[in-house]
Amino acid sequence: MAIGGAGLALADSFVAANAARFVSGIGAVILNVLMTKMVTDLFDGRERLLAMSVLINAWPIGIGIALLVIGPLAEVAGWLWGVASSAAFALFGLALVAAVYRAPVAGGSVPAPGGIGLGVVTCREWHLLMIGSLPWLLYNAAFQIVLSFMPSFLAESGLGIVRAGSLMALNAMMFVVGVQAGGFLLKRTAHADRLCHAMIVVWCATLLLIAAGSAPLPWLIIGGVLGGIPAAALVSLPGEFLRPESRSTGMGIFYTIYYGGCAVLPTLAGALYDSSGGQAALWMATGLALGAALTLAVFRHAMKPVAGSEAHGSI
Repeated sequence: MAIGGAGLALADSFVAANAARFVSGIGAVILNVLMTKMVTDLFDGRERLLAMSVLINAWPIGIGIALLVIGPLAEVAGWLWGVASSAAFALFGLALVAAVYRAPVAGGSVPAPGGIGLGVVTCREWHLLMIGSLPWLLYNAAFQIVLSFMPSFLAESGLGIVRAGSLMALNAMMFVVGVQAGGFLLKRTAHADRLCHAMIVVWCATLLLIAAGSAPLPWLIIGGVLGGIPAAALVSLPGEFLRPESRSTGMGIFYTIYYGGCAVLPTLAGALYDSSGGQAALWMATGLALGAALTLAVFRHAMKPVAGSEAHGSI
């Protein structure tokens, strides 16, 4: 990411700029997989839910910091320094990891020695990955579609672009609050899945109300807070069944499914928006969110043979 950021600042052509962005993108994807794996190694059971909520929130908070810092920096020193600052942020993160991170101590989730490649993942783990990846994929695809098409829908409904953008910024902030609140709530409740299902249904109801023409402000606040609560539980699902020796490869598979689906589903929502309008895109987001709740229930059914196994980190 640091090399890509510096390369973009120094690029002297469109091709060079795209190549730098490609390098940054590779780094970002690999970092996402590795950070999730590292948190999974460091925390067990319900503690992992709280830790994951902190990790997930680092992404939107980081975007917010970038929006606050990079724009003013570019205005004062020029856009090249604004772009180069992304490399500085990446180097700062690298320095923090080098200085602070330590592998889990003996007695924790220490990765056991094993093979490499896809063969290290057992048939059962493959089966659970194929199911357990869907809730996180569908939930995020719904969120991305809402962020992408809700502003246009609100603007076309008569609110205006500035007002619509402000409301969606507020909605995103409420999601950050909801994700962190979810980490605390999910850690303490004995019925984490029921809470996730309920929060997803309420979030879907707020989307449908907005699509039907209700005043968006209260529903964007409610939907943002409550819709963010299930996030930590959904991204933590692989940690419940992947063994330490298969965790790295398994997380790679988990995120391959995630990134592949998130490349396709928002694109389909865009085509739906073009053909049928913003209301249809919101309906699609609602359907995907409900699909996340449904596939979570299917995953729990698939996990039943090992439910309660400490070795699999069941919550």
